Amino acid sequence: MRLWVKSNNQIAIALIILLLFSFCLNTCGIWWGLPSFSGWAADELIPLRVLEGMEKGFSNGWHYKYPPVHFYILAVLYSPVWLLHKLNIIDIYSLPAYTFLFYIGRFLTVFMGSALLLIIYLCGLEIYDRKSSFFAVLITALSVPLIYYSKTINLEVPYLLWVMLSLLFYLKLLKHHRLKDYLLFALTATIAVCTKDQAYAFYLLTPIFIIVEHHRYQKQDNPELTLKDSLKDKRIILSLAVGIGAFLLLHNIIFNLPGFLKHVKLITAGGGSIRPRYEQSIIGQLQMFRQTLTHLRFSLGWPTYIMCLLGFTSILYRLKNNYLLASLLVPTISYYLFYVCVVWYNNVRYLMPLAIILALYGGKFLGEFLNPEKTLFKAKAILVTTLFVYTFAYGFSVNILMMQDSRYYVEQWMQQNIDKNALIVNTGGNKYSPRLDNFRSEDVDAPSLELLSTKKPEYVIVSSGYDIRRFEKNAPEYAFFDNLNKEIDYKLVLKYQSQPKWNLFDRQELSYRDLDKMYIYSNIDKINPEIKIFKRK
Repeated sequence: MRLWVKSNNQIAIALIILLLFSFCLNTCGIWWGLPSFSGWAADELIPLRVLEGMEKGFSNGWHYKYPPVHFYILAVLYSPVWLLHKLNIIDIYSLPAYTFLFYIGRFLTVFMGSALLLIIYLCGLEIYDRKSSFFAVLITALSVPLIYYSKTINLEVPYLLWVMLSLLFYLKLLKHHRLKDYLLFALTATIAVCTKDQAYAFYLLTPIFIIVEHHRYQKQDNPELTLKDSLKDKRIILSLAVGIGAFLLLHNIIFNLPGFLKHVKLITAGGGSIRPRYEQSIIGQLQMFRQTLTHLRFSLGWPTYIMCLLGFTSILYRLKNNYLLASLLVPTISYYLFYVCVVWYNNVRYLMPLAIILALYGGKFLGEFLNPEKTLFKAKAILVTTLFVYTFAYGFSVNILMMQDSRYYVEQWMQQNIDKNALIVNTGGNKYSPRLDNFRSEDVDAPSLELLSTKKPEYVIVSSGYDIRRFEKNAPEYAFFDNLNKEIDYKLVLKYQSQPKWNLFDRQELSYRDLDKMYIYSNIDKINPEIKIFKRK
């Protein structure tokens, strides 16, 4: 008994250390692209979008491509600064105040990333022992996309926090079938969907499975009970009511119905130009599934990816003995079928929830593999430690690339070599290019040869995040970039991308192999882009 208590205390201490370590890991590089009015993270929820909602009270037709929940949370945190702005004490749209809001939003994500790890640990405790739960958290904490998204104001970490919290109550209700767990599952699932729409896919097959398991549980006491009778149970009725009520309330349907309808129209009508897309056939789905495995390998790194696969395959042979762990396949399959397969597009960030659930299988494998009572325990412990040291170095490459981003050097070069009055055309957008606040510049979304002939900019900036590889050969943008690359009217005066020694990513994986497909498709390739500056001859 004393040994058991001692072991649990050691794991609790190790967990606290891991959470603090993860917090520091995710904070490192949080200043990436700041100070700025836009930041460098693609699809980041910049403060301006929240301030626009606050000005409208998130009503009167307000809408955006994302649902409102995280807007509300950020609005609460921004409120003190916003109030000072209303009192004319500070200008919230000045660069220092605006950058301060950026830091508030990014630190919120860091804290939510730590909370997400704690929730994963609690999920593990519902399934298996503390040691396996700890390893599941460790695998997740060192995953590449979590390290990246835990320091930006993207919605990946916030919505995953709510998804995993809902799955925690999902596991609890399958174990105990208590009313409070049903209600909390419905509430947190709704918050997840109202944080990022794609979360809906988790909750298409999952409620069906819950109803079936609820019916089986009810029949233990009353074998004559029908499925119709089970559906009338208060746990089902009240859960449905909580879900619908929370959805209407969070979307502010009463005061913002037009805005909600515009949001729905926006998310169902767009996205057709995203590339690469797969052929809409069985062959296309098989190619996308293969890409899914590649993206999961990139997210976790080879060592932990193999551990997770070993844990997953071992559970498949012991489904009856691992009921709760196997039950996580239901929301996983639901998400993949009704989101990834539907959009015909594959991205590392889309697969973050799958990587987290896979980490729970990896935790199970490591918990059994590192059993002190089995042979070669010390050798196994040394092996696993070595593999995790590599995984840390692999994940930390994200921070290294952020801290040594090529644009820092390019900005210094521009200060020394470009006249402040010279017209600069920036083709990469402010997310992919150096900060140009101190220069006479113009951002161009659709560059063309006509643009060069009419505006006659003295300099043109091109980023590898937005260049010729995005376009077909018959597109005007292709002709524009081709003209620059051939140095017909403009001469290349700077080509730079930093080459940090500590970077375990294969840069070839993060770049286009042809015009249609990328080997690894993620926003990680937006860090440390290659920057080219052309000067008019």
